[in-house]
Parts: sequence; C-alpha cells; structure tokens
Amino acid sequence: MNKPQRMLAFVLCVATPHVHAQERAQTLTLEQAHEIGLANRPLLKARQFSADTARQITLQLESARYPQVAGNVTAATATSETVVQDGQEVTLPSRIGAGALNNPSVRRRDAAGVAISQLITDFGRTSNLVDSSKFNEASQLQQVNATRAQVLLDIDDAFLSALEAQAVLQVARKTVDARAILLDRIVALAKNKLKSELEVRFAEVSLGEARLLLLRAENGVEAAYARLSTSLGYHDARRFDLVDQAGSDAPAGELDSLLTQAIAARPELASLRADREAAREFVEAQRALRYPTINAYAAAGVIPIGDEVFPRNYAAVGINLNLTLLDGGKISALQQEAKLRHLAVSESLSEAENVVARAVRVAWLNAKAAYENISITGHLKDVSAQALKLAESRYSLGITSIVELNQAQLSAIDAEIGYSRAKYQYLIARSVLAYQVGTLDAANPR
Repeated sequence: MNKPQRMLAFVLCVATPHVHAQERAQTLTLEQAHEIGLANRPLLKARQFSADTARQITLQLESARYPQVAGNVTAATATSETVVQDGQEVTLPSRIGAGALNNPSVRRRDAAGVAISQLITDFGRTSNLVDSSKFNEASQLQQVNATRAQVLLDIDDAFLSALEAQAVLQVARKTVDARAILLDRIVALAKNKLKSELEVRFAEVSLGEARLLLLRAENGVEAAYARLSTSLGYHDARRFDLVDQAGSDAPAGELDSLLTQAIAARPELASLRADREAAREFVEAQRALRYPTINAYAAAGVIPIGDEVFPRNYAAVGINLNLTLLDGGKISALQQEAKLRHLAVSESLSEAENVVARAVRVAWLNAKAAYENISITGHLKDVSAQALKLAESRYSLGITSIVELNQAQLSAIDAEIGYSRAKYQYLIARSVLAYQVGTLDAANPR
C-alpha cells in the first residue's frame, strides 16, 4: 500500500465512526416524547402567549382603580387687540369665537404642572369588568390545558402507531426470510426432479408478495417516523429507536364514573364555564352604566412666564359627578347584548357537555372492544401458527400442494400482523379514552 492509499484508509477509519454516530437513531420512550413535544410544539406556545395576553388585559382594566397622574408643559401665545373703553385704551387678549362651548380667552403663558385624577366610585362597573377579564384569563389558561392534552394525544397516537409499524415490519422481514428459504428448498428439490416447475413458480410468487409486504411495511415505518417527528415539534423527519414500555391492562373505571369525571375535568368545559362567568360579570358591568361615575381631580404647577393675570403658582382640587341622562337607547342595547352573549355561552356549555358525554361513551366502547380484540387476535395467531406447521409438514410429506401451503402462510401472516396491531390499537384507544375523560397528562404516560 502506497502513501496516498494509507492516507485514504486513515481518513475513512476516522470518518466512519462519525458518520455512524450521525445516523444512529435517537432512543425515545413515551415519557421522553411527552417532554420533548410539550417543550417544542409551536401550537402550545401560541396558546400560552394568548393566555399571557389575557393577563395583560386584566391589568389594563385594573389600572382604572389607581390614581392617574399626568405631567403637562404648556406654552401659548395669542394676538391681542387695543380698544378704547370709557375713554381709555385697554388691551384685550385674543378670544376663540368659533367651535363648541369653550373657555375662549387665550393668554400668553409658559407653564408646567401635574394633573391627578382618581376614580372614587362607578358603582361596581370597574370591579365587574376586572372580574370578567379574570374569568376570561382563566378560560385562556384552560385552553392551554386543552391544547396540552391534544398535543399529548397526538404524541401518543404517533408514538404507538410507529411501534405498530415497526411490529408489522418485523413480521414482513420474517416472512421474506421464511419464503426465501422455502424457495431455495423447492428449487433444490426441482433440480432433483422431486418438485415441479409450477411449484417453483408458486414459491417465487409467494416470495414476491412477501417482498411487496416488506416494501409497504418499510414505507409505513418511515411515514410513522415523519408523523412522530412532527408531533414532537421537529420540522424535519427523524429516526427513533422507540422503547416499548406500555402494558395492556384492561381499561379502568365504569362508564358512569368516567362520564362524571369527564364533565368535571375536561379543560374545554372548564374554559366554557369561565366564559359563562365572564359573560355574567360583563352583564353586571353593563348594568352599572346607568349609574353615575364620581371622580376626584387635582392639579398644581408653576407659571414662570406669562400674562400678568396669571399667578406664579397654581393648585386646585375638585370632584366631578357624571350621570348619563339621554343616550338614544345605547345603554339598553349594550345591556341586552351582554345578556344575549351570556345566554349563548350557557347554551354552548350545555351542548359541549353533551358532546363530551357522547365522546366518552364512544371512546369507552372502543377501548373495551380493542382490549377484547387482543385476546381474539392472539388466539387466531396461535391457531394460524399451528395450521401453518401442519401445512408445512403435510407439504414436506407430499400430501398437500404448495397452494394450500401458501394459503396457510398467508393466514398466519395476517393473524400475526393483526395481533401486533391489536395491542397498539388498544393502547391508542386507551389514550383516547383518557383524553376524553380529561386525565391524559405527561406525568402518567399511557
């Protein structure tokens, strides 16, 4: 080996482990998948930002309870006019004549000061608005919990579907290996004139079908990985070494208790209840529009430069009562709008409770059926395996044809795939039931 060849071999030896490290699949449990998905999913982050926004609205409304302080710096000048009054020349300041009612005199001045206002009472309107906003905030937080549950269910479904695809892939590989061995065996027997060419062709067809099954299974695994990657918040498709830790215990709980638990625990229903309370508080806030608003005001400042009529310092306090006498029916319409919104949210809550109850019933029935399907497909798998062994023995003895052997193999493959899928379909159904009941969370992965 010359020097360039030795250098190339050295580079390959160094680079190969690095390449393998990059291609190594990430080991992933369902609990780890939950943690990654909850940390990465943009949907959950967006919902959390919406909840944070609702909190800021509450703070905005609460600010009306506290003193409002504003600083002012004013410089003004105006034209003046000299007139004769009682035989004497008098300089009059400019006056604003057009426009709405106003303080018409404008005098030259440069002044600075502060103005303070404080709400004394609006007969509960601000308090009702703040309480309504707090209920809206609680509703948004429940929406965060609802989105979190949706993310967890999506991860469970994708993770378990990927495990199911891997199980089908293992069956497909085993089928290809078994039929390849059978083809080699039949070819050897045909060479010795112990089997016909027709049987060789049937064996080749069977091997081709097995390879098609393997191709579909491999594609299914890649698609499952892509879906799992998206459910975890990754924008690219990644490969995983999935750890199967889930058991197949029977679904817990009776239907009636699950229905009661779902009505109490589902975050979507809690969100609607908060919306209903927010609407009720808003009705009270709109009703308070008919009551007066009382505010206290204070102002103080200095006028270092200005007309001689201005003192160098000023200060004043006052109280103002504002009462709406005529509004063209606006307040009545606002009150009626708030009442109708409250009624609409109440009816929406009742409808949502009915929908949740139906969803829990369907999920419970599906979970029960899926659990029973495990034992049925398991028994079918055992019976098909026994039938395949018998068919193989009969074919070896020349009692049966390869057609019957192929049929036995097909039945065994279908039964084994059905059993592999039944387990993970039940686990998915159990996660759906937990989601519908409102108990699906990362601390208790299904």
